[in-house]
Amino acid sequence: MFATLLDAQQYAPTVEARIALLQRLGGPLFTSDPKEALLARAAGMPIGLVVDADGGDGGGEVGAVSERSVAAVRDTAPEFVAIRCAGLGDGEIRDEAIGGAERRGRLLERLAVSLDALPGVHRMIVAIDGALAPLSAAEWEGLPAESLAIDPIGDPDSWRAAATWPGTRGLILGLIPPPGGAAPEGPEVLLWAIGYAASLGGRGGDRVGIAAIPHRKGASGDAAPADAVDVAARIEALLRLVELTSLDGARRRAQLDPRAVSPAARLLSDRRTR
Repeated sequence: MFATLLDAQQYAPTVEARIALLQRLGGPLFTSDPKEALLARAAGMPIGLVVDADGGDGGGEVGAVSERSVAAVRDTAPEFVAIRCAGLGDGEIRDEAIGGAERRGRLLERLAVSLDALPGVHRMIVAIDGALAPLSAAEWEGLPAESLAIDPIGDPDSWRAAATWPGTRGLILGLIPPPGGAAPEGPEVLLWAIGYAASLGGRGGDRVGIAAIPHRKGASGDAAPADAVDVAARIEALLRLVELTSLDGARRRAQLDPRAVSPAARLLSDRRTR
């Protein structure tokens, strides 16, 4: 289990402070700024470069990563590249929309080409903008990516898409809303989400990560200054989750609300242990 921030700039004002936060969490430092990424690498951090597949910056249609972004990934050589694709949350690509299946097919073709242009790095599709369209297993298989990041709290229907995401690939859960947003759910709910993600496709806990997600594109409050107390509470929520997942079942239950622990599940676990 690892924890990270998909936009560390929303959590600390300086590069040094952001590196310190990620060193506490243990996950890579994600940034859209290649210079910041290189500073993090010099500090011994694994790095992830965030690029958009939104058709901007000369990239063409939605689903395409610009040549400039591809060049930045090549020059920076990060361990991870996070491809943020807002088009996956567009209601017009759903089956119920007129022509939705055709639009979805074209979007996935462009996205696959963009992913193919980023070899030799862990590619993470970030699908947190809008309501993620449910894709079939065959559609997911056509996208050469190693992991998928979803927003299961803000977009509960994203579980439908995650259910067909190959179990051999990683699944990153955006369990902590951005600063200024809703308060994080309690650990009982978030641990259930982690366990469910691990069960999908026989994935296992080693292929599940947790993250604090950034604001959705175009959402109000994107530029609002972060409150230090609010930021600290969200970081602590992430650290608490990492701590709880490292405990054995008995020690974990002792720290949770007893109403969230099923007596039937405990009995079944005891029987299996015996």
